Amino acid sequence: MAVFAYLLLSVGNEFFDVANVFIRSGGSLAECRDYWQCKRRDQLFRYYIDRYYNTRSEEAEAMSSESLDSCDFAYQDSPTSPSSRSLDKSSATETVYTLEGITEVSPGLSFVISGSILLTCERFSINFMLKNSDLALHFNPRLPQNYIVRNCRVKGVWGKEEVASPLSFNLHRGKQFKIQILVTDEEFLMCVNGRHFNAFKHRLPYKKICTLEVKGDVKDVLVEQVYVECYPDIALDNIQQISKDAFRLEDKSDSNCKIMPYTGQLLESFTNGKSLHIRGRVKLLPHSFYVNLQTNHFWWPHSNVLFHLNPRFGSVGGKHVICRNSWINGKWEREERSENLTDFMPGKLFHLKIACSDMSYQVYLNEMLIAEFIFRGDPRFVKSVYIQGDIKVFDVVLESAY
Repeated sequence: MAVFAYLLLSVGNEFFDVANVFIRSGGSLAECRDYWQCKRRDQLFRYYIDRYYNTRSEEAEAMSSESLDSCDFAYQDSPTSPSSRSLDKSSATETVYTLEGITEVSPGLSFVISGSILLTCERFSINFMLKNSDLALHFNPRLPQNYIVRNCRVKGVWGKEEVASPLSFNLHRGKQFKIQILVTDEEFLMCVNGRHFNAFKHRLPYKKICTLEVKGDVKDVLVEQVYVECYPDIALDNIQQISKDAFRLEDKSDSNCKIMPYTGQLLESFTNGKSLHIRGRVKLLPHSFYVNLQTNHFWWPHSNVLFHLNPRFGSVGGKHVICRNSWINGKWEREERSENLTDFMPGKLFHLKIACSDMSYQVYLNEMLIAEFIFRGDPRFVKSVYIQGDIKVFDVVLESAY
């Protein structure tokens, strides 16, 4: 009787489909139930696709698979969808803030967008719009995936989206957020919760931006627009100064590592006889990392990088390419590189020392010299240290020989 009661839940051809599954499975009610659930799920999916195309055909034609922000619909509105599937969240397409009185857009204009992320947040977006509704920038954090999409939209057609970033995702449900987006002559620069995140090259004329809108699962949104002379305005780590006699390497766990990317400021000039010590651990699947000795910490205007150290890990053994270069007056100089056997190994601790002599930077790894770089600028102008890549950093200290 239980079998017939279960089969009677189906109607028409579905009765014979379930009966066929029941016979082929040797009388398994579990397989019948799984088949029925899959079939209803497929029907529900087709219902929404049909509903979406019928009600929003113009947007659907313009939509690409690369930017799904415009098709984030909640299916609890369907009269056939089960209540257990309803989502307690707002629509990701709902506009929660609009700024139309945008100051004349030119390089140096900074937008600071702040607010609160809903506990049920799936995604939200910040859009810089032109008069014809084209999007010069679509900034779209997606919390379940832990990445941020950047894209543009021209005449309803989405461009190629960008998702890669060296910065770990730092937006969380139920928390406050603060996002700074700076317009420069070549690109948008983005700072998320006090850390430079990435850049997006202009694909549309930024001077034609007239509206900023915020959509999705956020609230209490505020937008400030102001011209700035430098970017970003972030808190810096003061690099500790120690004497040679006091220098000790202490064991630390991975839980005590610095926030990456790391930006620290030197309180004393990096001159002859001083050494910068970096202690850390190589990640398990490393590609590369780099250390910049810079004149300041700004991304805009771009600081001069007097020494760029960039170890690139080989695929076999302990042989790695060590690249050295400098960025001066808006361009990279001649690159120097060498291929050496080093102690850089996946998952292993390392002690990196950059010593300043009277004419060069000398790089030591675990007390062994692995590279040298002749000065291309006065080392006294080094004020900031920037570290990024596939390592964890525990300590950054400046040792004086005196």
